Amino acid sequence: MKPEISISEEDFKNKADTGLIMSSTRWLIDHYKAKEKYRHQMVKDLDLKSGDIVLDVGSGPGLWSNSLAEKVAPNGRIIGIDYSIDAISCAQRNLENYPYKDIIEYSQADFFNIPYPDETFDVVFCSNSLMYFTDSKKEQLLKEQNRVVKKGGRIVSKEYDGETIIIYPILEELWLKLKNAVAQVLAKRPLEEYYDEYVARKIRKLFLDAGLNNIVTIPYPIQMFSPLSSHQKNYITEESQWFIKTAFPHLSKSEVSQLESFFDSNSSQYILDREDFSYLVVEFMTIGTKIS
Repeated sequence: MKPEISISEEDFKNKADTGLIMSSTRWLIDHYKAKEKYRHQMVKDLDLKSGDIVLDVGSGPGLWSNSLAEKVAPNGRIIGIDYSIDAISCAQRNLENYPYKDIIEYSQADFFNIPYPDETFDVVFCSNSLMYFTDSKKEQLLKEQNRVVKKGGRIVSKEYDGETIIIYPILEELWLKLKNAVAQVLAKRPLEEYYDEYVARKIRKLFLDAGLNNIVTIPYPIQMFSPLSSHQKNYITEESQWFIKTAFPHLSKSEVSQLESFFDSNSSQYILDREDFSYLVVEFMTIGTKIS
């Protein structure tokens, strides 16, 4: 049984703590729903055991919770923490619709000072959160996660690499120019606007530096074809609009206009309803074990 997820008027506007449209509750839900079958496979691949206690760092509106809870029920627990009060409120509202709500809980917390004793959790799970922190901050986050995971327990990071995103039928030279421009802009952004579009390629090194062992990285090529669901259309449109807005200083007016038309449902150039449309991104789940 799939839990229903409701969105309030405030959720549509909420951009959590990053100010990015890709942190809005609505976008997070579209993102998850667009890739839901892959998310279920990722949870299956974690090989969670009944009775495991799992910490979900950056739990947002609680999208992973029920799938994780299903694997650890009936005696395990899923504890979600997030910076955003709005995200926690949304998660708590939706919890009423979750079959495993009795073993799930959420609270606002600082990722750098997790409010639990040493060696509390069997698994620490973190999805699409490390991208918002500089490399030195990423190291601090992993150190804190290492503190609260049990010896023999696992730390899990699920991230994506922006260089793997491909959209057809956009011409290769235009798409590559767009992505190159995004990379140039992100490289020069001030720390308060930091966003790591290429975080997934760094995770293995970060895990090694954190002293984790038995590191395994699983790639998930995620493809979307016509006909797209409304969640998939919203996800692809808002992600692409963010790319265009970010790359704007390095593109000509005609290039911006052309790119925008591809994702404008009122334009004759709109591509998301084309029968030959395709989207690809590769996400990576990295798992490391705490030995000592």
